[in-house]
Amino acid sequence: MRVLLLCSVVSLTACDPAPSGPMTADTGPGIDARAPVGTDGGRADTAVELPDASVGEGADGGPADGGVHGPVDCTPIGRSFDLCEATADRCAAVYRDGEGCDAVCAVAGLVCVGAHEDVSAMCAPDLDRPALGCDSGHRSDYCLCARDPSCMPDCAGRSCGGDGCGGRCGTCGPDMACDGGACVESTVDCSSYPYDPVALRAELIGYGRRASGGDPSRVYTVTNTRGSGRGSLRRALESSEPYWIVFDVGVSADAAIDLGDEPVDVASNKTIDGRGRRVTVDGAIELRGARNVIFADVAFTNTHGDRCTQEADVFLIRGDGADHPGGFENRDIWFHHVEVFEGGDGLIDVRGGSRITISWSHFHDHGKGMLLSQGSAPDIEGREMEVTFHHNFFERLSRRGPRQNNGRVHYFNNYMFEWWEYGVAVVHGAQFRSENNVYQARPGRTCGSIFSPCRDPAPCGDTDYEVSKIAVSDDWAADTRGYVASSGDLLLEDATVAVHEPDRVFTPSYAYVLEPATMGLASRIRADAGPRTTYCR
Repeated sequence: MRVLLLCSVVSLTACDPAPSGPMTADTGPGIDARAPVGTDGGRADTAVELPDASVGEGADGGPADGGVHGPVDCTPIGRSFDLCEATADRCAAVYRDGEGCDAVCAVAGLVCVGAHEDVSAMCAPDLDRPALGCDSGHRSDYCLCARDPSCMPDCAGRSCGGDGCGGRCGTCGPDMACDGGACVESTVDCSSYPYDPVALRAELIGYGRRASGGDPSRVYTVTNTRGSGRGSLRRALESSEPYWIVFDVGVSADAAIDLGDEPVDVASNKTIDGRGRRVTVDGAIELRGARNVIFADVAFTNTHGDRCTQEADVFLIRGDGADHPGGFENRDIWFHHVEVFEGGDGLIDVRGGSRITISWSHFHDHGKGMLLSQGSAPDIEGREMEVTFHHNFFERLSRRGPRQNNGRVHYFNNYMFEWWEYGVAVVHGAQFRSENNVYQARPGRTCGSIFSPCRDPAPCGDTDYEVSKIAVSDDWAADTRGYVASSGDLLLEDATVAVHEPDRVFTPSYAYVLEPATMGLASRIRADAGPRTTYCR
């Protein structure tokens, strides 16, 4: 496994692996320091030489005596480039568009302190080649960013926001916003509609974090529930315009939009913003070569097609993969506070998509939930699929919450409730990191009897008499096992997680907050996942 070592240029004999870990709700901020580069089986005997920096944190998480205020903020770099490392005082990233390392670092208010050739198709430095200058002129390089040593950070009177030198004076908790260096209660102007797009975007974390959706200045209002024509949802989604889509239906009563038998082919740069509305969309929605798409606060189902067969997914994401996440035909996609239920085949099938976040959503009443697999390109091109799941409520799916055949899945603070066959399956060498989830199996060991078995309540469900306790499987109906790491998970009713070679599982390269896995968390997810029909009221 390749391990990036952060060293002082003064002494290369005392190099330690960079610290790692997410921010947690109960322990305060940590630093994500290991990157996906640790999955290639490369060597771990060479250090990347970096300038020394006087930075530290005190026991209370504040600056150590004589140190710089707070850690550097690598988040802006991750929005535009492939963020590989994020430590308290340095960021490492790969650009693939010729921008150059100086430009990469400047995004976060930092300066370039080193550059290397990047390893093809990886977020890693090629240490077999000489170091480069920060202005190499190459199409892609691996960049090391740190504070400008001539800059004097200033956090006087500030509890959040930037310190003026690429660092942070602190962060605010949930439902709070940073305003002029102070944490204040986050509010949305309820006197006007559409609601603030910034408030929606601020809720996005994870691998889909680059998705900004449509242009808030190009508002399209759905005015009818027909499947096509003027004012229809289909016309907005299939348009080449970067629409921010809102609704004047579903305001005081439930609105059902029937898309008909023909799937909607979603174009790039779209936001469906259903906050404060009660809208259910019935029909197949497909993304084939779509980028930068947001689905928020709408319910989706698909009663069209031949149910209980391999047809009629609710969402189908299909296209070619690539040798890095930013090269997928479908990428930068966010499902947030959606409800998806009762489709024909799958609820969300991803066959050739990457950089996806699925959050605060409710999936229920279905046999096969989600499939994460290769697309129309060869299998190897699915290995760079990256998907984040957090705060989702999986309610009594038969299986596939998801079934992961490829790529990397970060799964944290979800509530998996009473599956029939299994909760999650990780196969074919895919990597799955499970953190602080609540897995609650059905109670008991048997259901009915061998002569009178129970029936799976999902549509098209089968019958069985043995109660499955398999929350996460690493070999379900596959020739090759997947790699599973688990930490902080709450296993109820004898639920099991099949941990398999966790050292081979990636560590996320973005900041996130972990909440302890408790029944209180499960109750909140059950109550709040899905569309926010009373948003801002």
